Amino acid sequence: MKKDFRFSGERPEDIFEAITVMATRARQINQKRCEDYPIQNMTDAESEEPVVNDIDFDGLEKPASLAMEEYEKGKIEYNYGDREATAEEPGK
Repeated sequence: MKKDFRFSGERPEDIFEAITVMATRARQINQKRCEDYPIQNMTDAESEEPVVNDIDFDGLEKPASLAMEEYEKGKIEYNYGDREATAEEPGK
């Protein structure tokens, strides 16, 4: 896991727009993780024993860090819908 992030790419004209795009992408990454690793169902309803989870959540990189790296590398495509910036997943 990285300690800090240094933006080495070309600076965006509107920093608030860049932050909005990165935040939207970070939310998408977090939502995908929630779908992949549903932690609310960690106990079996039929038994009292907790379900063993072998996923190291502390080892996963933070969604905000991933979004910043994707933005810096130009992997995020974004457009404006009604009035909100919507970031699209890379490769889509």
